[in-house]
Amino acid sequence: MPKSGLWKGFSGAPTVAKAAVGCLAPFLFLGLALAQGLVLPFEGPRGYTLAQAFAEGLKAPPPTLLALLLPEPPWRDGYELVGGLYSRAGARLAREITGADWVLLGREEERGLRLFLAGKEGVKEGLFANLGVAWLWLQKEGLAPRFSALPAPKGDEARLQALARGENPDPLHQSALDLREGRGAGLLLGLLPERLLLFWQGRLPRAYGLLRLFAEGKQEEALKEAEALLSGDALERTAAHLVLRALEDPRWPASARALKEAFPESPLAWEEASFAAFQEGKGEEAKEALLQAIRLRPDSWLYWTNLGWALYLTGDLPRAIRASERAVALNPNATAYYNLGLFRAIYGDYLGAKAAYDRALRLDEGEDFQEALKDLEAREEPLALFFRAYLAERAGLEAKALYRAFLEAHPRHPAAFATRRALARLEGGGLALKVEKLTLIPGDLEARPFRAGEAVFPEVRLEGYPYLLRAPLESLLFREGKEVGRAEKPLGFPPLTAGLKEVAPALTLPEPGRYTLEVRYGEARALVPLEVGPPSLARRLYALGLTPKDLSGTPLLTPKEALGPEGERLLLERTLEALKEAAPLATSPSLTAPLPKGPYRGKSVQEILKNPSPDLVRAFYEHVLENPEALGENDVVNAFVEWLLGP
Repeated sequence: MPKSGLWKGFSGAPTVAKAAVGCLAPFLFLGLALAQGLVLPFEGPRGYTLAQAFAEGLKAPPPTLLALLLPEPPWRDGYELVGGLYSRAGARLAREITGADWVLLGREEERGLRLFLAGKEGVKEGLFANLGVAWLWLQKEGLAPRFSALPAPKGDEARLQALARGENPDPLHQSALDLREGRGAGLLLGLLPERLLLFWQGRLPRAYGLLRLFAEGKQEEALKEAEALLSGDALERTAAHLVLRALEDPRWPASARALKEAFPESPLAWEEASFAAFQEGKGEEAKEALLQAIRLRPDSWLYWTNLGWALYLTGDLPRAIRASERAVALNPNATAYYNLGLFRAIYGDYLGAKAAYDRALRLDEGEDFQEALKDLEAREEPLALFFRAYLAERAGLEAKALYRAFLEAHPRHPAAFATRRALARLEGGGLALKVEKLTLIPGDLEARPFRAGEAVFPEVRLEGYPYLLRAPLESLLFREGKEVGRAEKPLGFPPLTAGLKEVAPALTLPEPGRYTLEVRYGEARALVPLEVGPPSLARRLYALGLTPKDLSGTPLLTPKEALGPEGERLLLERTLEALKEAAPLATSPSLTAPLPKGPYRGKSVQEILKNPSPDLVRAFYEHVLENPEALGENDVVNAFVEWLLGP
């Protein structure tokens, strides 16, 4: 099975690309005419000073400005989605986003300096053993002046890094910071490309507008705009394809294939083309696309994982195994190990397949085993049936019938002994269910005895031997033998799970009386008798997360008191005390004047606070239960006064 790592969202407001390196010193450039090209910060320990030297020699703006102003692409993960800023695809996107005639990026490597030059004719790349050779290459490309020498890298790396972060800016870099804050271009006019300046003034390229429509849920508008951008530049085509893919528009396979032709520098484009081929069962096409993606991004475990599957589809099992082994060497992942298990099972390699499947099961978070089972179902080799049972047992699915089918079909197979042992293990297995506590709020205190109108959350411990069963967790409520409530929730857990704490679905107790709560999980049962009393104000407030407090902010009740049998009495008594203590403070005209309307017309708030009745306080709390915001984080005295005064 192939695995997708596709983007699923919009990156949000314009952001500055993150650079591991810095940029050029802020001098020699204030009198420049309109810049035709940009040197971006280089990547590496000397990136700032190197970028400064190249920018000075090419008469380009300071790279430190680009560290502050280079936007990320509009999709989530930005440049990383296409292989990173310091790549052929990253250089091309940076040129299109900024509107520069050319963009130069550099990366220090063990063997020298790698440069990426994006221009109107595409992206060129070179690895140079020394700076002089790199400069000669730029002269050959017509970028650097002939017969000139590269200025010697100089400057304080730490100071350049600080400028790139916007620390202690000079006037030029202050203009960059002002531009980001919407205060105009200032000294940057004529220095940076117009498109980049307009970007920070709110006039975004259409690709950004498309992703914003998608993020706002305007699907029809987004699809219409995506269709218009499918014939645009690499930035626009990529954004348009991502929207088609995310919305599962039937045009996405054609869009993927067109994208790889228009943007061949992008490993994402080739990856998407491979998924279009996978969807149509074209293994050879998927393989060729993934080989191109790996050429651009050789350390991508995802591409190697999917290449293994593509090679399997073409019938090339030896190379499929090697590709999958490369994938898990780069990053152990369940999908590649499941694929390895399948490939080795096809070869009849029991031990090799078992080792791969065991590793896959340990890595699987509960998302991949179903696809692995489907892959095994499509095969007829003896071990494919055995490992269907093996995976099903460890994932909590029915496995006995599969093991028996294997024994019946292959009684003398070397795996028959392991099959008989597995059947014996399953015959002696079972499930256990224990109710640990019943709460009003999941994860909270034990809340028995319950009151009418309350929801009961059973917190349970589940155990299974050898593993938990993938079955729903049910709650049932009985009164006098008659079912009066039922709820069910599916359980999700990784393979190899033998124990789990879980909250069973809640049930509401309709009225006072005696009930029996039953929790079911597979064949396991737990019965809990319940004595249900009349409703309690204190408990109802507690269930809503409302904590009555006095004027000092001290809670009137502890959680244990609120849940206890005397909770309502204590709540009313302490509320009365808090109101009476506050009465001498109610001296403002609005609190001493008679109320003009309502059930307490003619009495002042101060008078009511001096002698409140339990029924009045009860009425206030009933109001709070209907309108929780009336109390919220407020103290009970001020909330009570606001209630009396009314809207």
